[in-house]
Amino acid sequence: MPISLEPGSEEHWLYLRQLAHYLRHSRQILAAWDHYSARHSDPETFQPHDEDAYGLRQQQRDADTLAAFGRVYYHADELVYVAEQQLAQLPASDRTRRYAWQVRELHEATERLYAVYNDWHTVRAALPESARPGTPAYEEPLAESYAEAWHYLDQWAIHGEAIFAVNALAERQSKTGAPMAVAAPPAPAVAARVRR
Repeated sequence: MPISLEPGSEEHWLYLRQLAHYLRHSRQILAAWDHYSARHSDPETFQPHDEDAYGLRQQQRDADTLAAFGRVYYHADELVYVAEQQLAQLPASDRTRRYAWQVRELHEATERLYAVYNDWHTVRAALPESARPGTPAYEEPLAESYAEAWHYLDQWAIHGEAIFAVNALAERQSKTGAPMAVAAPPAPAVAARVRR
C-alpha cells in the first residue's frame, strides 16, 4: 500500500499523539515488570523464585505492551517513512546521524512486527478447530507470538522519541527557511502494511 502521510497534517499529529501515549504506557508497563522481576528473582543469580508464576507475569507484560502499541501498529510504517523523508532534508550532523540510526532501528522493528503478525495468522489458521481462545492449544502459540513481538515493541519504546526529535528539527528548519543539505539518502520503500 502506498504511503501518503503528509508531515504536519492532522493525521500525522494524531499518529504522533498515539505514539506519545504508547511511549508513556510502555514505560509504565516496563517499570511494573522491573519491580515484579526484582521482587520475585534471586538478587545474585537473577533466577525466578517461581518459574511458572514468573513466566505467566512475563506473558502478561508482553500482551500488555502489544495492546498498548495497538493504535500505533497500523501506521508505524508511515511514521517511520515520514521521519526518513524529513531526515533526508536535514543538514548532516552528529545529531541527525544518531537519529537516522534510531529511525533505521524503528524501520527494522516495524518490518519484524508485521512479519510476526503474519506468522501468527499462519499458525492460527493451522490450529485445529478445537483450539479456541482460552484453550492451551490456542493460548500457548499466541503467547509465543507475543514474546517474539516484545523485542520489537521494546525497540519502539527505546527509539520512538527519535520520531518526535526529527519532526521538531524538520519543523524548525521549515520555519527558518534554512538551506537543505541531504543528511542521508532516502530509505528504500517501506514494506506494505498489514491490516487485520
